[in-house]
Amino acid sequence: MVALLEGRDALAALPTGFGKSLIYQVPAMLLERPTIVVSPLIALMADQERALRTRGVPVVALHSRLRQAERRAALARIETGGRLVVLTTPETLESPEMVPLLAGARPALLCVDEAHCISEWGHDFRPSYLRLGAARARLGNPPALALTATATPHVRADIAERLGLRDPLVMVAPAHRANLRLAVEIVPGAEKFSAAGHLIRGLRRPGIIYCATTVAVDQLAGALGRARIPVVRYHGKMSAADRTTAQRQFMKPSRRLIMVATTAFGMGIDKPNIRYIVHFQAPGSLEQYVQEVGRAGRDGEPAHCILLFDAADLEIQERLQALSRPAVRHLERLESALAAWSAEDKAPTAAVLAYSAGVPARIGEALLSDLEQAGLVARDPEGHITIAVAPEAFRAGARDLVAKLKTFRFEGERRLRIVADYARTEACRSVFVRRYFGEENPPRCGTCDRCRAMRAAESQAEAPKSGAETTRRRRRRRRPKRRPPAQG
Repeated sequence: MVALLEGRDALAALPTGFGKSLIYQVPAMLLERPTIVVSPLIALMADQERALRTRGVPVVALHSRLRQAERRAALARIETGGRLVVLTTPETLESPEMVPLLAGARPALLCVDEAHCISEWGHDFRPSYLRLGAARARLGNPPALALTATATPHVRADIAERLGLRDPLVMVAPAHRANLRLAVEIVPGAEKFSAAGHLIRGLRRPGIIYCATTVAVDQLAGALGRARIPVVRYHGKMSAADRTTAQRQFMKPSRRLIMVATTAFGMGIDKPNIRYIVHFQAPGSLEQYVQEVGRAGRDGEPAHCILLFDAADLEIQERLQALSRPAVRHLERLESALAAWSAEDKAPTAAVLAYSAGVPARIGEALLSDLEQAGLVARDPEGHITIAVAPEAFRAGARDLVAKLKTFRFEGERRLRIVADYARTEACRSVFVRRYFGEENPPRCGTCDRCRAMRAAESQAEAPKSGAETTRRRRRRRRPKRRPPAQG
């Protein structure tokens, strides 16, 4: 907070529940001009707006789902200036309509929440986040704050570079909370349902069960429902209304439900009494795992974080990553389509270009951001894409990106291997995680399943010695004392 108030950039990588939001909320109430906060999800933004309003903090939200009257009121409030928190999305921040208005408000601080979304090495990578550095420049380069719960040293460096942080104050807390009880059970796929049922019967609700696929969510939620266990479900193939209803039911303080969900659920939720997180299938990375288990036990009370591990689950994650990760074939299609548009002297938008190339929009955005960063393409204020160099240089530059795409694939495979290593380690699980996030000599947690097993083994090893010592003492007590010889 002090660094920001002095005009310095900052990056904070702190576990869930450490109060990261206060880092921008307090300065926002002291600074004389607006604070802009970029969030990845509109639902998360709505929760933040509601929480700030209840505390009397002046706040407005700007996103695509606002009604016209709400939008006009928000824009008028921003024009007024003064102390104000402006919650928005990266897409809104770079829209031609909003840039002059926000720049005119001369923001005193730009905060990027869930900043790991900036990094292509982060598990929640969002292409729209890549352009926040340029958006910051258009706002007049105000001091910037990047907040995240999970970032390796590589990801932290990527965040700082892409946001253009200048000599930032970097604060990193260990990826560990003492009240979280980490554990892994090696369970073949055929036994997953019975293992999950056994766990649920012994754990206090509310809890979250994460699955890798929507099919697994539907099957497990259905089985729990048939067993009359209070359950709701959440995944991306459900309607927005059904997802909202499920989340609202789960979040009620009085309800003690089980949420069965994919990774689509959970970012930014603030339910302090979640007593357990069970991963029915392996996550795609250790970053994702730490982010998700961090949603448990935010009230400081003990909470269980259990991974049901089957090596076959990693194949599911490999297929999911292949669907969402840019590949050489995507780059080739995009390159050909852009060359064709250029030959006709036309400049498509990113969405039109991706559609014409037969490339998913999210993948197309990621590739265009790489091409833009390399100086091969340019984007005008309306979002139209043009080739910025000679055709030969464009083709040569695009070929240079092939090596990067192959690196991404190898990096994804490496992260999956680390998940398997975490599941199979004989060492303290907290130590394993903390070393992964860059801590050199972390102490044993004493509470994970490995620490408990080591403690039990040590006690058992000491038990025979203690028993023998007790026997010797008893014999000494029974031995009659020698009487002194009689005096004659």
